[in-house]
Amino acid sequence: MAVRAVLLCSALGLLGLRGAFVAPRGAAQESAWEREESTRSPEFAAVEASIEGEAPASALDGLLRFAAGALLGLAMVGISGAPAKADVEDVVIPVDDKGKTTTLTKEQLVRGKRLFNAACASCHVGGGTRTNQNVGLAIEELSGAQPNRASVEGLVDYLNNPTTYDGLKDISEVHPSIKGGDIWPKMRSMKQQDLYDMSAYILYQNQTIPEKWGGGKTYY
Repeated sequence: MAVRAVLLCSALGLLGLRGAFVAPRGAAQESAWEREESTRSPEFAAVEASIEGEAPASALDGLLRFAAGALLGLAMVGISGAPAKADVEDVVIPVDDKGKTTTLTKEQLVRGKRLFNAACASCHVGGGTRTNQNVGLAIEELSGAQPNRASVEGLVDYLNNPTTYDGLKDISEVHPSIKGGDIWPKMRSMKQQDLYDMSAYILYQNQTIPEKWGGGKTYY
């Protein structure tokens, strides 16, 4: 943004310089010109004016116009090339592994973030995993789990009945879950809609900031 502003200001400055090199003639100059004008033939005066006045002014004017146009062009390219940030409702997230998708409202996103921060962020700040740096909440790691957790339904299932990454062992006693609600008090009041919103928030982060989400404290 700062670069575009500099380019625009420079272009406007060059346009302003167009008149700086053509100073108005003073009274003395006009008098001298009028005195000499009577001794020149009309043809000579016309040629002299064309060579000494109009040509240099035209060349300088053209140069300034070209430079200003180039700067304005660069500024416009910078503006048009800036990526537009997608609205919340435009971000598509997977609901299941069969291709069903959905979008979130701003209210759902805010609610999902609040629930995630309250229940999960102590171990999964920024989508990382404090207890196991090799397995985070990035889409690649979620997709590699058994069963696949890279969907709302996959994550909701995990929050209900968590298993190891290969899906072979129940870990509800060591990971917050509905099944382990007697061990994890904060999960006792969780409804299925709460699990849905938290899962949707995780996948939304994967879609909007994939280069950061999953990096944990590296970015947060």
